[in-house]
Amino acid sequence: MDDLNHPKVKPFTREIASALAIDRSFADFVFAINRQECFRCWVEDVNSGWTCYVPNDIEVVYPLWCTNADQTLILVKGSTLSFGKGWHDNPDMEVISKTTQGLLAYLIIQIAESDVPDGELRQAAAFCGFRFVDELLAFIDGPPPEGTSWSDALVQFIAGVDAKSS
Repeated sequence: MDDLNHPKVKPFTREIASALAIDRSFADFVFAINRQECFRCWVEDVNSGWTCYVPNDIEVVYPLWCTNADQTLILVKGSTLSFGKGWHDNPDMEVISKTTQGLLAYLIIQIAESDVPDGELRQAAAFCGFRFVDELLAFIDGPPPEGTSWSDALVQFIAGVDAKSS
């Protein structure tokens, strides 16, 4: 699928992870061969998809994993990292978070929406190095925020995780 990727898409390696100061537990998760079943549909082999568009201001992107042919990415702009989704069939990009913890919050919420029991979510969070599982469970099990859409509340939650992780 490499020939379908945008030219700014480059392979992610442990050396790149180290150079970007990516947390080792996150890198171990990305490079894990075996993961719990709950990750199966959400964290697929990185070569199962591609990214067709990268904005001009982004210097390079590193794919971490795929979900239904769409890549989850590290976006590099100067010395700033962010994390997002590159679409295989849409000339757009979605920025999800500013930290690995924010990205993992997004991933664990996706898994939770698949009706995975809390105990299994806790195991998944421990496996991938996500440190805010109690806050995440309170967020998803709590009442919907009044006057705020779920998507806006999710963005705010991830921003809060990013702020605690910076």
